[in-house]
Amino acid sequence: MPVRLKVKNLRVNHPDKPSQRYMGDLLGMTESNYRKLESNVLESIKLDHLDKLTDFFNCNLDEILEKVSN
Repeated sequence: MPVRLKVKNLRVNHPDKPSQRYMGDLLGMTESNYRKLESNVLESIKLDHLDKLTDFFNCNLDEILEKVSN
């Protein structure tokens, strides 16, 4: 069962409205790779990135990750 990231929704609904460039810098990746992450094009994500995202958005993993049925 595939897993999808819901970071775009979290980012656009965040009170600070962080840019994709800001989020890429936060994670230590390029803006282009962050865009791929938001659009679920990347095949993998580092656990460190998930940790930083949960800290930034002050949420749990289940609010970032979503199982998608085929």
